[in-house]
Amino acid sequence: MPRHTKEYLDKSRLEKSDERYTVKGMVEDELYNFIHLERRKFFYTAWDLTVRPAKAIRMVLSGYRKYLYPYFNYLVVIGAITIFLSVRYKFFVSSYDIGDQSSFLDLVLNSMGFDKEFRVAFFFYAEEFATIVNIVAIPFFALFSFLFFRNSKYNYAEHFILNVYIAAQQMLFLLLFIPFLEIFKAQRGEIIITYTVITIIYNIWVYSTLFTGKIWLNIIKSSLAIGLAFVVQTPFNYAVFGLLRPFTTWLDKIF
Repeated sequence: MPRHTKEYLDKSRLEKSDERYTVKGMVEDELYNFIHLERRKFFYTAWDLTVRPAKAIRMVLSGYRKYLYPYFNYLVVIGAITIFLSVRYKFFVSSYDIGDQSSFLDLVLNSMGFDKEFRVAFFFYAEEFATIVNIVAIPFFALFSFLFFRNSKYNYAEHFILNVYIAAQQMLFLLLFIPFLEIFKAQRGEIIITYTVITIIYNIWVYSTLFTGKIWLNIIKSSLAIGLAFVVQTPFNYAVFGLLRPFTTWLDKIF
């Protein structure tokens, strides 16, 4: 086995494939990655997705598939750590109160079966099981980034991979907030809100710099895509929460 020196890793990361991503190809790639446990630079990927995410993801989508840690593996590793720490130590539970909704919104949500008690329980679930919420939301963020940036050269599968990397990196940022959540326990709600704002800005930044076009127009399109994706994914995440509620309660009792 060759030594994994910096030169070797740099060379392996720049091996290019001319085959585009497809849904079938994504499944085959992940099966290969699980069978062949190649050592990839996880921390290098974390750094790249922090300081130059658009460039790094563009390299992957351009055929340099080893340029970053495999997208699904990256999501699973960070997501598993996030769930374990949150369920075990309750780092991310902020005791957030959704307050009173407007009469119209309250009527709409209640008519859908999502009364206030359900919504309060969902917010606790969303903080404790952020990984599941993010995974459910990824297809919708991929759909709207695809629709708003149809002029880009990327297909839906490639938009999906883009949003997997974004979601995983956003959860990594959540892990980095742990020291602040422990030191400033009384301000957990405000810290979670700060984190949310940072992740939205990060998402807009990645979209705006990855896709070609005028930056100001990309910012507007990115904001609309993210806003619509958030609205559309919400009832689906509510439904998933309803299905997983007994399991999450059981998991809380174990830990």
